[in-house]
Amino acid sequence: MKKPLLFLFIFYTSLLCGCGLLPHRREVETLRIIQTVGLDYVPGGVRLTLASAAEADGDGAQPGLSGTGRTLSAALQQIREASPEQELFTGHVRSLLVGQEAAEHGLDDLLALVCRSSDLRLDTPLYVVRGGSAEELIKGASEGDRGITEILLALRAREERQQSVRSSTAGEIQLALLRSDSALVTALSLGEAAESGGKTALPAGLAVLEQGKLEAWIEPADALGAELLCGETGRRELTVLDLGGLPVSLELQRGESSVRPVWNGDGSLRGLDVTARVRAAVLETAANSAAGLARYDDHLTGQLEAAVSERIGRILQLARQEKLDLAGLGRRVEQADPLRWEAQGQDMAALLPGLEISIAVRGELMHTYDAKESET
Repeated sequence: MKKPLLFLFIFYTSLLCGCGLLPHRREVETLRIIQTVGLDYVPGGVRLTLASAAEADGDGAQPGLSGTGRTLSAALQQIREASPEQELFTGHVRSLLVGQEAAEHGLDDLLALVCRSSDLRLDTPLYVVRGGSAEELIKGASEGDRGITEILLALRAREERQQSVRSSTAGEIQLALLRSDSALVTALSLGEAAESGGKTALPAGLAVLEQGKLEAWIEPADALGAELLCGETGRRELTVLDLGGLPVSLELQRGESSVRPVWNGDGSLRGLDVTARVRAAVLETAANSAAGLARYDDHLTGQLEAAVSERIGRILQLARQEKLDLAGLGRRVEQADPLRWEAQGQDMAALLPGLEISIAVRGELMHTYDAKESET
């Protein structure tokens, strides 16, 4: 009696999970599993480009499918109609790409679709293509046995190892826009691959979104300053100069900041005191350096503090110039003193150009000296 019950359990389980029966296996083999979705602007509508992972049998990456429509749904339907021999499966999308022109027109429709769609997820990483279209990046980087999907997954894995805190998923971007009308998004561009000589997707700094639209770019070297102004940053590498002018490689292991509002007697906001605290490890020094001496450490610590302060300053200068609260400073002031902030009657973007802002950086240096030194 037990064997029939066991057989029925296995049979119904296979029906529920959609596997184990021959018809289902045949149907899966005909699917094209879409893992990267690109969005571009065209006059009067949008253009979608879809890409799957590289072929497991060694045929290389597929170049991507594109379609145009007045809406995202219409563009997707055009792609489906143009590919009747393959059924497209969009329930496993792992990356979203937005071309520069589409980002300039706004991401509200795309973010709303992600929120409503049963296929797309809020934790899907989203990237803005700097200086080009999503279609160009998807098709241009899909060469050989590594397609855009594999490249983006590798970039995402590196961000996670660096413990990046930037707004990089659709959900995080939506939340940042709701909180302060601004968000920072990882930017990519099409460039030369160092190993193969082909084309690949390269980090290109950060895209600044204001009310859902692309308004400015932050250069890769200044991304550290932007993340610190947002509150904290992950692992990053910095190069400074030692006492002899020789390069020293540092790894920033931890960084955080605080923002203290400074008020006038009448209750208006006069300025901001920004304090950053960073801890870095010495990775590489010149062979003839004076590593280990107190004055050497003091010099490197000063260099670390100056490098971080410079990057924060450039971000604040950009925010003042463009009148963008790109780091969510208004929200931080509101958290510090809600009643006074409410009485300002203006948002932080409008106040920034007239504020007095001071920057203080407190650096801490850690060493891992050679084995001979550690034994003494």
